[in-house]
Amino acid sequence: MPDRPLARLALVLLFFAAVVPCVAQEEQEPVKVYTEEVRLPVVAYDERERFDPTLDKDDVLVLEDGVPQHVRSVRRVPANVLLVFDMGGQVTAARAADATAGAALRILDGLREGDRVAFINNSGRAEVLQDWTQDQAAARQVLKTKLLCASCSRLSVFSAKRSRLSECLALAGAKLKEQPVGNTHVVVFTDGLEAQSRDEIRADEIARDAVRSLLASQASVHVFSFAALVEKAVNYRNSPVSVGGTGNTVRVVIDTDFEMRRWFKNYALATKRREAQLAELAREAGGRVLLPQTPEEVLDLAGKVSRDVGAQYVVTYTPLRAFRRDGEDGGERRRADVRARRMGLQLFTLRSVVTAPPRVSQDER
Repeated sequence: MPDRPLARLALVLLFFAAVVPCVAQEEQEPVKVYTEEVRLPVVAYDERERFDPTLDKDDVLVLEDGVPQHVRSVRRVPANVLLVFDMGGQVTAARAADATAGAALRILDGLREGDRVAFINNSGRAEVLQDWTQDQAAARQVLKTKLLCASCSRLSVFSAKRSRLSECLALAGAKLKEQPVGNTHVVVFTDGLEAQSRDEIRADEIARDAVRSLLASQASVHVFSFAALVEKAVNYRNSPVSVGGTGNTVRVVIDTDFEMRRWFKNYALATKRREAQLAELAREAGGRVLLPQTPEEVLDLAGKVSRDVGAQYVVTYTPLRAFRRDGEDGGERRRADVRARRMGLQLFTLRSVVTAPPRVSQDER
């Protein structure tokens, strides 16, 4: 008869031999831990307002609702620039067209190697005129041949007749999902109204779904509004008395078409309402609205946009306080700000509003 203590010991050893590998196997399986990483676009200039190529994470202070955050990384990544053309205004068609064409070309000229660009156009419907491409020469060719009228050098998008801004922005949101969050920009050119016939003038509110799609993209939004150009054109056109002539002749014209003067005045007022909507869009999306007073200023502002895109870094940080993910806009929104920790360094963010970022899965053992 075998010794009972030895038998018990043998049984115990067999038990552990069977159990320990299972426990070890369970312990080796990774545990997924989800973190939130906010990617903030930050523009860096030196004291001479030139791009600073030496930015480091120790140079940046990020404040989220006024609370300092821990910066995890600072890096340069290629830019994704989406140009949206929603033109069709009846009052400033020629001047706004020429200015928009020049502005678009200036932005293309400022792109670096590896940057991507795409075009969305309102030509009776919102459509992708140029898909994402790194071939800047091809993009310029599309701009010149499909958006520019070869005989008059003006944007052919004026055949659209009216604005389709909400549709264009919704399509923009869908296109932006194709690119990673980071150095992403939407440049919107718009000057029209939803209804601008002789019988009706209407500036519809921008659809909330379209705004939400931009919020989800976390892109920097630059909106060009031509309300000031419209106002100047209307004031000039509605002058009741105009004086002209050539040589020794003087011609005085008195405008007695009160109905048409009233129409132009209402058009200018509706355009100002549209400008307020665009300012709200920029505020909601964490971007900015650009209000050129002259066609020449459109080019200057486009140069500034191009310069900011070229001087941008992506700064990442993990928020100290987790975001709430409720509400119709997909989650909590906070204000982000950046400060320089180094003398002579100038920093600012093009997107001062941050929303709940996607959760990043990390494996821990």
